[in-house]
Amino acid sequence: MCSARHRDTNSTIHADVPVKNLSSALVTGATGFIGSALVRRLLAEKFEVACLVRGSSRNLSALAGLSGVKVIAVPSFHTEQLKPALAGTSVEVVFNLASYGVHQEHRDPQQLIDGNLGILTHVLEATSRWPMRKFIHASSCSEYGSPRPSKSGVSEAEPLRPVSLYGAAKTASFVYGNALASTFGIPFVALRLFGVFGPGETRQRLVPYLIQRLQREESAELTPGEQVRDFLYIDDVIDAFLAAAQEQGLEPGRAYNVCSGQPVRVREIGEAVADAIQKPRRLLHWGKRAYREDEPEWLVGDNSQFKRATSWRPQLSLNRGIQRMIEALSLEAPASQENIR
Repeated sequence: MCSARHRDTNSTIHADVPVKNLSSALVTGATGFIGSALVRRLLAEKFEVACLVRGSSRNLSALAGLSGVKVIAVPSFHTEQLKPALAGTSVEVVFNLASYGVHQEHRDPQQLIDGNLGILTHVLEATSRWPMRKFIHASSCSEYGSPRPSKSGVSEAEPLRPVSLYGAAKTASFVYGNALASTFGIPFVALRLFGVFGPGETRQRLVPYLIQRLQREESAELTPGEQVRDFLYIDDVIDAFLAAAQEQGLEPGRAYNVCSGQPVRVREIGEAVADAIQKPRRLLHWGKRAYREDEPEWLVGDNSQFKRATSWRPQLSLNRGIQRMIEALSLEAPASQENIR
């Protein structure tokens, strides 16, 4: 991937300034699973945090009670709406986590384009004159499509051959966004995320679905479970975003895999959850659901390039991450019951 950057003489560039000790950030997608976790971590690290959100978002409660957050609500993410809304705002790092299509029911073709390529383009245009030090874009392993099984995992050198519409939209976002950032002289880096899990996921996702069903001793209807995946706990993912922003080893214009590098079958994940909460494995009804047509059989990443470029290393095992999710969901349950009364 060519990493040369062309500088726009009308823009202010600080790409060569050391990025340690950053103190301000803008986050898009801040009401989502990963975005809200990133915001909380940035606040804990004493960042000044601005969150760019749609005023119509139904998930604004994810930011409620977070002291020190500047919420910038806009009717849409079009450039002409963003520029006046962001007037007077300037930060050192932008984290773009806004996306459409993560959930299986979100497959409208136009919204996939608007909610991925469109948002990234408009945010880059609206912030192009900021003296930012990094623009961190959340990319996706779905951009690789269905790579062949390998002992070493999928590296960043693997061709981008998406098989899903979501993967295609994310690929287009990375390629076009990277080129556009280059014309503005914006130091653009993409983190290609694999299977992120942890507290805050929607209840339909694999691990929270399994925990909820098994805790109630209800059967969980699943695919045959032979697909091999790469799961990484949310805390390790947030550590990766902070490392990408604060460390100098990443090359602008490139994408880096953020993953565990450990292959695990979906069947093994189900069994690990059942064992962790001491429920019988017979509640796992494998084969009750069909595989998705665009679902790869094998998708495991190689994180060596990101580890070489930064001090980041995954800290939590899959089993420890599952245990933390069980504990977090157990704490949520009593509060939920109180709200019902």
